[in-house]
Amino acid sequence: MDFIISVVKDFYECCNIPVKVISSEFDNIYQIGYNDYFEEIFPSEQIKTLVNNSGSHLNIHLDKDVNIYYKVISISKFNKNKGFFILGPILNKPIINNTLSNIPYRSLECSNYMSKLILNIVDDKFDKTMNKKSFNPYIRKAIEYVHENYSQDITIDSLCNYLDINKSYFCSLFKKYTGNTFSYFLNHFRVEKSKKLLRNSNLSLLDIAIEVGFNNQNYYSMVFKKYTNMNPSKYRISTSLEE
Repeated sequence: MDFIISVVKDFYECCNIPVKVISSEFDNIYQIGYNDYFEEIFPSEQIKTLVNNSGSHLNIHLDKDVNIYYKVISISKFNKNKGFFILGPILNKPIINNTLSNIPYRSLECSNYMSKLILNIVDDKFDKTMNKKSFNPYIRKAIEYVHENYSQDITIDSLCNYLDINKSYFCSLFKKYTGNTFSYFLNHFRVEKSKKLLRNSNLSLLDIAIEVGFNNQNYYSMVFKKYTNMNPSKYRISTSLEE
């Protein structure tokens, strides 16, 4: 939890946007930038409906030109059970009004950038934590091996032979120190590497799949969709539209 709190504090320092962190059961975990008035207008039931409907925005109508909006972002890109960041309240237009003067104004065009920023802070802090964490030597070597060889065929058996460690003991250690299975970590790493190629190259999906270590395009697409809720082609199109 300290990790998530540090993410939210850094985001607030950068953007001065109120942020709530809620669990997947919609319990309030942490908040920053809120005052009593914000608490009164915070639409917890509407946020719950929004999240359950897989939405990302909630707008509250004030008059014909001005809305308050919220942005809902999954803490984890891959596991919604980790909870949600709620950014807002935010005004979509500047307004001179004593009651609303404390609500920050950001155009709706900014909302996607705010989402990316908070998730980039999560990724950056996670990477730094992983680098600084005092892992068991076997786990550190396994992670280094993936970073250097992810484009090759990697199996738990071959990795354990390389590390000279019992397979079941290694699997238990990896889960203990990272919170995930080795297969989850490997696929996650490969999907993230493939995202960069989808955004920044014209390689075919088959070429990208092979480049990051998947042995066929169909399996790559299946894994990509499992981790991101969209297939690689749709991801490539969505990122090109954002640009």
